[in-house]
Amino acid sequence: MRNDGPGGAEGWLVPPAGVERAGGAKSPIERLRTRIRALERVPVSLAFPPVPGTPGLACSLSSSPWQEDEEAIEPPHPLFLAEGDPLAIAKPPHAKAERQENSPLDRLKQDGLHEIKAAAYRDAPAALAFALAVISQGLARRNAAPGLVLWCLTERAGHEWGRPYGPGLMGLGLDPARFLIVETRHARDAAWALEEGLKSRALIAALGQVEIKVPLLARRLGLAAKAGRTPCLLLSGHQATGLPGTLTRWRVGAVASNPASFDASAPGPPCWQLTLERCRGIAAERSWTVEWSDASYDFRLAAPFVHRAAEAGESGASSRARTG
Repeated sequence: MRNDGPGGAEGWLVPPAGVERAGGAKSPIERLRTRIRALERVPVSLAFPPVPGTPGLACSLSSSPWQEDEEAIEPPHPLFLAEGDPLAIAKPPHAKAERQENSPLDRLKQDGLHEIKAAAYRDAPAALAFALAVISQGLARRNAAPGLVLWCLTERAGHEWGRPYGPGLMGLGLDPARFLIVETRHARDAAWALEEGLKSRALIAALGQVEIKVPLLARRLGLAAKAGRTPCLLLSGHQATGLPGTLTRWRVGAVASNPASFDASAPGPPCWQLTLERCRGIAAERSWTVEWSDASYDFRLAAPFVHRAAEAGESGASSRARTG
């Protein structure tokens, strides 16, 4: 039923009742309903299309309220690099192109080769988890666009750090059905599979657990990623000196997480220490401590460790008491 369409009787779907049928004024309850519908900007019944020309309808096909104010409603990215302030978060929520250019983590979405290096030998799992979180963030921003993620690894990497685990991927918001996993005996074969997958242009992202020691192979992967318009995240060991042809290079270390909100003794969200070693247009050797948000599938700056600060305060008070 709709009784507020313009055009008089032509807009009626159901004849009015009461005084309106006799040509009188609307009752107070009808005027109130009309006012509520105008405030909500929705028709009374979604089963019928809106009357053509009706202003202010949220389901109008001519324009969408999300498109009209798309830049204003989009939340700002949590990591912005303003000149002279590496941890500047307050950034106006407009100029999407400028926001993507200034955000260091958004550089990982660019088509090309990105190197993610473990800070130490024991940080290799943390580097892998960070790479998977980057892929999950990209898929969430693409609104679940169709496509596959190619994951190439060697048998040595599988034996040393474990193979892909479906429930673990789901914990990061990733669908295991999206992954095409290739395991090879030699690193050269894994690099070949990664290069051929990038050339296919059928991938959303690519992930490689491959020790690339030949500079030519790294350059070929970088060119294939750019030609295939696909970001490729390549994990390297902690002793790697840096591969040529990479757009960015990150050093990732594991950091103890903050306590969970529901239980102070339980571990909180994953936390990493990120150091940007190479990125065009951004000064290198900048570091951030970030944590993963399971609710928004995004990164955020880690809050200070409150429990550690409290322990430091208690130890300081006890030392002062002893000296006193």
